[in-house]
Amino acid sequence: MTGAARRAMACLLPLLGAAGWLSCRSGAPPQAAAAVAEWAAGPTRWLILPDEEKQLRRIRTNQEAVAFMEAFWRRRDPDPERPGNPFVQTFYQRVEAADRLYGEPGVRGSLTDRGRALILLGPPPNLAVGQRPVAAWEPGRTGGRPVAETRKVKVESWTYGLADLPPELAALWKEEDHGAPVTLTFVVEPNGTTLIEGGKVLDLAARAAVRAAGK
Repeated sequence: MTGAARRAMACLLPLLGAAGWLSCRSGAPPQAAAAVAEWAAGPTRWLILPDEEKQLRRIRTNQEAVAFMEAFWRRRDPDPERPGNPFVQTFYQRVEAADRLYGEPGVRGSLTDRGRALILLGPPPNLAVGQRPVAAWEPGRTGGRPVAETRKVKVESWTYGLADLPPELAALWKEEDHGAPVTLTFVVEPNGTTLIEGGKVLDLAARAAVRAAGK
């Protein structure tokens, strides 16, 4: 097993639990194929591109799982010839911050909409909180047809200038004929937070990570 493959397996071990760790120590192969599926369902989901989703569905063996993870992070390494991968380090630092800041009932913070934004774009240079009227359909008060009622909801806006984005993402944003600044708007309610504007830039950010490593 190569050094890179050993590092990929090391990334899998935390997902295997005590039983997986004991099986490794006893010489039995860990269930890496199942572990990589769990890993892909976590915050890593925000990075996975369509072609990688297809590869994930074809994984059947531990060797294939390790090879997939090794290639996955190598695609996002800005300098594969040097030890370590700064992209991975930043990713997990942001995951930790998102879990701490944006947890919602029954959902870890890194799997929420704001967690996704923090992981892909970093902390917003400008954050504003306000209210916005929205229309919601409510049952008729007398049992008749539903009626539209307007209520105010709390919104949170994150704004990034082009200079605040990684160069590759800024370039993709320009290619999509979008102008600066980039604004993400979230509706913040007690039971959860929903991104209502700006999702396109998050899709581009996942592509930009691979583009940056391939330059």
